[in-house]
Amino acid sequence: MTETSESPKKVKAGEKVGPGKYVCIDCGREIHIDEVDKDLAKCPSCACEIYNCFPMTHMRPDIKTPEDAKHPPERKK
Repeated sequence: MTETSESPKKVKAGEKVGPGKYVCIDCGREIHIDEVDKDLAKCPSCACEIYNCFPMTHMRPDIKTPEDAKHPPERKK
């Protein structure tokens, strides 16, 4: 995994989010979401409403959307 100079995107509780890892900016608690369009709740540890977002990424180049991840295209032989 390579490091980039970009900082993670910040999201607020109550927003609809997609699959990925969300880290509370106050206490560092990680929340993992596997669903698409899920409402992000306040942090269960400290009630903070702001998270750093680390979206789920895929190795396969033919997976471009969350729907593709749910129903991946067949691999070419």
